[in-house]
Amino acid sequence: MKVRKWLSGLLAAALLAGLLILPSSAAGKTGFTDITDPKQANAAEMLRLMGVVSGDGTGAFRPNGTLTRGEFCKMAVEIMGRGDEEPAQRSRTIFTDVGPKHWARGYINLATSITVGGSSSSGEGESNPGTRLIMGVGDGTFRPDRVITCGEAVTILMRVLGYGNGDVATGGNWYDGYMGLALSRGLLNGLELDGSSNLTRGQAAILFYNVIFANTKDSEDPYLTTLGGKIEDGGILLDVNATFAGASGAVKTTTGTYRTDRVGLDSSLEGMPGQIVLDKRGKLLAFQPKENVTRRVVSVAVWDATWIELLDGTKIRIEPDTPVYLNGEEKTYKDIYLDRGPGSSATIYYDEAGKISYLFLAGLGSGGDAMVARNKPNGNPFTALTGGDTDYQIYKNGIPADVKDIRQYDVATYDSISKILYISDLKLTGSYENVDPSPAAPVTITVLGKKFTVLPGAAEDLQNFKIGDMITLLLTEDGRVAGVVSSKTARSNSVGYVSEISEDGQATVVMLDKALGELKGQTSYKGESAEKMMGELVIVSSYKAGQISLNKVTAGNGGGVKGSLNVAQRTVGDVPLADNVAIYEKVGSSALKPVKYSQITCNTVPSSKILYGAKDYAGRYSILVLDDVTGDQYSYGFIWETEEEIGGVFNGQPITNPVVHLNTAGQESELQLVGHANNIDLKTPGGVVASLNKLDSYSKLASYVVLKEVKNVRRSAFDMESKTLTLPDMMLPISEKVVCYNKANKLWFTAEDPMDALNQARAYAETMTIYYDKAPEDGGKVRMVVVE
Repeated sequence: MKVRKWLSGLLAAALLAGLLILPSSAAGKTGFTDITDPKQANAAEMLRLMGVVSGDGTGAFRPNGTLTRGEFCKMAVEIMGRGDEEPAQRSRTIFTDVGPKHWARGYINLATSITVGGSSSSGEGESNPGTRLIMGVGDGTFRPDRVITCGEAVTILMRVLGYGNGDVATGGNWYDGYMGLALSRGLLNGLELDGSSNLTRGQAAILFYNVIFANTKDSEDPYLTTLGGKIEDGGILLDVNATFAGASGAVKTTTGTYRTDRVGLDSSLEGMPGQIVLDKRGKLLAFQPKENVTRRVVSVAVWDATWIELLDGTKIRIEPDTPVYLNGEEKTYKDIYLDRGPGSSATIYYDEAGKISYLFLAGLGSGGDAMVARNKPNGNPFTALTGGDTDYQIYKNGIPADVKDIRQYDVATYDSISKILYISDLKLTGSYENVDPSPAAPVTITVLGKKFTVLPGAAEDLQNFKIGDMITLLLTEDGRVAGVVSSKTARSNSVGYVSEISEDGQATVVMLDKALGELKGQTSYKGESAEKMMGELVIVSSYKAGQISLNKVTAGNGGGVKGSLNVAQRTVGDVPLADNVAIYEKVGSSALKPVKYSQITCNTVPSSKILYGAKDYAGRYSILVLDDVTGDQYSYGFIWETEEEIGGVFNGQPITNPVVHLNTAGQESELQLVGHANNIDLKTPGGVVASLNKLDSYSKLASYVVLKEVKNVRRSAFDMESKTLTLPDMMLPISEKVVCYNKANKLWFTAEDPMDALNQARAYAETMTIYYDKAPEDGGKVRMVVVE
């Protein structure tokens, strides 16, 4: 009783904290069309894979139908792996009511001939004939078509496990001893039946399922092992719709990829630790989640180096080396946080001590079950996904939404654990370039040089198209293809920035929609024209396989934003920002990088500094691209310029070019960028940004800034809690990446957290010199601190 109270209290506390303690359960999908109970569905599916059951020939299992004694005999023989012996037993007559024409004659005769617990005589000991697996009713008949009772079924299955009459106590009913033993061995888990109860087909499936995992007599090994199967540590379930050797029908965990004939595992189990159940051929039968796993499903507004901020403002600390499982691969948090967009989902898993163990970022509910709103919605078109749940939440593009926000061609997936219906309006239009392994059974499709996983609903859509057609992919929030329509039916305006153009014109574009990743294709840009395109925001399209069209985003071509960004009010003109607005920033031809909204410290951002804005389904700005607003794209330190022999040879003489050098904290060698900077002396405090363009192996200089100086700043002027510096004429925010230098020993202060390095500098000297980039109202921050 104390244990139950403690567990109940723990569960209540966890729910209050937004956590979910998950008991062990298995997937509820099955090849049978009429099973709604998840436990029965999982049990029936496993028995189907093992050849114990096959349904009624129409795809139905009839879980509420009763089971006859003859049918149960067949199942018992098959679970023992002896079904191939049945034909040899058809010619005998053992029971008068099981004649030559009875379909179960061979199974009943075979089961009657099997004994358990027997032994031959040895020395003075007497022989033990054992106990027959089944027996008649005592009058020479078997009554094969009579409904089997729970007591009869349990008796037979306990004998399958090796127990005979000598192993059970007697009771008021002949089966009581077997029922008591079965209860203690777990055979009746999930069932509430007495020995006289008739057994339904669904209940029988659970009974047989329990037998598979029950230990045999005098053994610590489950019955499955006697059939050549095994149960192993499965690590963490990564993908229930994986491919193996180029073919679908596999499940991937951290311990390997396993073929399976299962109809499918529940995608809500992705991310769970557990065990894998394999048959004698090494094929996966089931995945058994670990007991009482605690996890929390969240939507993240901000991803930072050491924490995440949820949509409700809650901050959760994440250690940089925390394992993260993303797209079936293991990474660390420090490897992925910069590439995660606002509003994306995460599942946090906790260890027994309540500490974060790992994160799973595979896109919740985005397994095999996805639906497309094919028509203009009238109400919720996705109710079939929710399995009868009515208390679910709707998230569209990562933020809370309502039924009225659903549009035609939206895609939905459902997480039955967190009860969240995820809706995506992500699309991609381009030429249908390739399909693998075949158009008839597509696993992946290639559009704009990128392979996308094809879900079952989209496989049927693809039959309407041929390679070379212009199509639009309808994508889940993590970039899987849920549907395909003609480009004339629906189109996308996909925007990204040009990160690379090879010498032969092959372009790589990093898309603003993270799920799209990188798109590639051949262009006409080469030489100087290619250099001018580097770092540019472009609208991507394709009209031919292998080709990609890049159209610059300008005020008249998709990039026009009316009005300034009012930072405090979170509006651009009179248009509000979405709660999960994604902010990006670039400087000239630099790479485009995400920035947090809190990094924008100026009061307003003029429209001339907003390169691009995209609106969501509700007319709110969901993406903004800024032009050198925060100052945070620069690397700060001491900069100076030299002439270096870079750029080849002309008339037999090496070509020289100006090179700007940067010496800063945390770098083993100086950063060298090809370009000229005015008004800098030897080791001037300043900042530089690297261009995507290169000369030989050197990056070019995209931009630079010379910092402003304030001397004799006392350590007490710093407020480390609010991360601000108060000066007589202004208050400056302190950059999250402030760098600190000791002029006396010519060394940089180093620490994992730049604020710790600043505290080291403050501890070293009472007064110091600080450097900032611009006035605070324009977004200026303290970039560098020097002590002597």
